[in-house]
Amino acid sequence: MGKPKLGAKDIPVVIEPGLVDIKPMLSYSITIGSKELLLNFVSMGNPHAIYFGQHPVSDFPLSQLGPEIEQHKIFPNRVNFEVANVISRRQIEARVWERGVGETLACGSGACAVAVAAQLLGYIDNKVEIKLPGGILDVE
Repeated sequence: MGKPKLGAKDIPVVIEPGLVDIKPMLSYSITIGSKELLLNFVSMGNPHAIYFGQHPVSDFPLSQLGPEIEQHKIFPNRVNFEVANVISRRQIEARVWERGVGETLACGSGACAVAVAAQLLGYIDNKVEIKLPGGILDVE
């Protein structure tokens, strides 16, 4: 899949000027309606914003919030949005909202972005199964 990129210009995402390290790319707070989401930004050659929730991803209102996040003003080229739940250090369940498409059954770059963000946050080991509605992807 290639190396992930975490720079604001690489994603691209418009965040507070002058921030240069990767910390702002992790757990960046945005508010959609009355819901605050901590998003994690990763480019896998295309932009991704990942939200880690504590509940099953099937409970997340992806069809409502996905379009709003995709087109949020901080993403000048729009963004792919993944909602994920860490089941264990070796398994994550996820759903994907692809920019310009809507919810998809699976996404290879999205699964990799989820794994990168999860590892940077210390949630997982090096190898992880990403369980998507369309099947399981093994990411290392």
